[in-house]
Amino acid sequence: MIRVGLIGAGFIGRNHFNQYEKLTDRAKVVALCDADADRRAGDWSKVGGNLADAQGTKRDLGNIKPYTDWRELVADPEVDMVDICVPTYLHREITVAALQAGKHVLCEKPMALKVEDCNEMIAAAKGPAKFMVAQCIRFWPEYVWLKKVVDSGEYGPLRALHLRRHSSLPTYALNNWISSPEKSGGAILDLHVHDVDYALYLLGKPKSVFAAGYQRTGGGIDRVYASWQYPSNVVLQLEAFWDMPPGFPFNMGFTAAFEKASVHWDCAQGVPLKVYVMGEEPKTPEMPAEDGYFGEICHFLDCIEKNVKPSITTPEESRDAVALALAEQKSVLTGKPVEIN
Repeated sequence: MIRVGLIGAGFIGRNHFNQYEKLTDRAKVVALCDADADRRAGDWSKVGGNLADAQGTKRDLGNIKPYTDWRELVADPEVDMVDICVPTYLHREITVAALQAGKHVLCEKPMALKVEDCNEMIAAAKGPAKFMVAQCIRFWPEYVWLKKVVDSGEYGPLRALHLRRHSSLPTYALNNWISSPEKSGGAILDLHVHDVDYALYLLGKPKSVFAAGYQRTGGGIDRVYASWQYPSNVVLQLEAFWDMPPGFPFNMGFTAAFEKASVHWDCAQGVPLKVYVMGEEPKTPEMPAEDGYFGEICHFLDCIEKNVKPSITTPEESRDAVALALAEQKSVLTGKPVEIN
């Protein structure tokens, strides 16, 4: 049994907690830390979100130990693994401290705000403790399916891919930290990094990136349209924004064009992924019921139980996703393409 200390009980922390309740034969949350007294006590009814468990409820946390200071949770000898679901600007400090204390660490995306911070986190993970960044899209059923199809060549070579992620400005973060680019990195890091990481997973690093975007007063880039250039000449477009008015529905999805077929999916449409093959009726592949939060946590628990490093997503790849998102940011600000080493 892996004993988990959960740090942060906002939207993501709540969704992680839900997954552990499905995995009681493998893991158990034994400690929870949050700065807000209601959240710490299990009252998550005021905490919203944009996907999965989008609106919280009141929960009975039983004998789960409450902490106001994450340092005390990290020092708890009854905690084997620390699950970090706090604002991005705190990721580096907590991750390094937890790894140095010998705890396994699952840290939410994006890995950090700076590549240098990512490198420090990777350096701290050189010991026996396992470390993974929670890149849930690599585990989301529709994206897992697309990865398998690209790798297998079932429909021929991938010719073009459009990845998209849309939202109104998030208002559910504690003290509105997500609206501060100094704490969240803005939409280009907090929202868009999902698709940046997935493109990296699917196609590897590009030769260069070019991006245009909307930069609001205060510095946050809240809308980005990016194009990545590859030697294969596959057309890759990525877009993300969270500058829409309240009530605008969250959406994530993709359109992929292969030599022999095309694929389309948008989660906001409420219809399954469709495969369109010339001369045939559209196909609807069957997808697993569990979402990417469940998949990522299962993979990390597997790694701890088997004493192996995470393989579906690695800390180095999560660092590269941050670097690519920051390269897009540089392109937005300069109006020029950015070469990728």
